[in-house]
Amino acid sequence: AGRMDSYVPTFQAAGGSMVMLAKGNRSRQVRESCKTNGGFYLGSIGGVAAKLALESIRKVEVLEYPELGMEAVWKIEVENFPAFIITDDKGNDFFDIG
Repeated sequence: AGRMDSYVPTFQAAGGSMVMLAKGNRSRQVRESCKTNGGFYLGSIGGVAAKLALESIRKVEVLEYPELGMEAVWKIEVENFPAFIITDDKGNDFFDIG
């Protein structure tokens, strides 16, 4: 996800990528964009991605740039997906809480 951080402010300013799901820390740029644009970055339980995908993902759609493969812009519809807020719309970051 970190390699996409520089694009987040542009996407969020246009109303996209308002809820992101990945793992690990994100840059200050992402935290500031979430604060400015009302976005969220979520995390989930590691190690059980296949099980979560089978049980929770209802629809997957490529919105833009399909030629980029996993770097394309995706829309994923989930139901009862266990996730927690890492970065909120106020710029608070779970990893900064000490």
